[in-house]
Amino acid sequence: MASEQTPEMKAAEARGERNAFIIFGVIIAALLGGFLTLGVLGVGLVALATVPVIYLLLVLMAGGKG
Repeated sequence: MASEQTPEMKAAEARGERNAFIIFGVIIAALLGGFLTLGVLGVGLVALATVPVIYLLLVLMAGGKG
């Protein structure tokens, strides 16, 4: 069947999911740190700084076709 995955494909998918959770965790930690240090302004600054990072991640996930 075409839907069956090889062990290498499963490992690559699991690695990708783990990396995504790590990235989300870092973003949430940065937002929390920004809030604790500068309040709402800190959250805005961190959110603004993460926009280019999210864009680059989306480009990489699309296969570099940005």
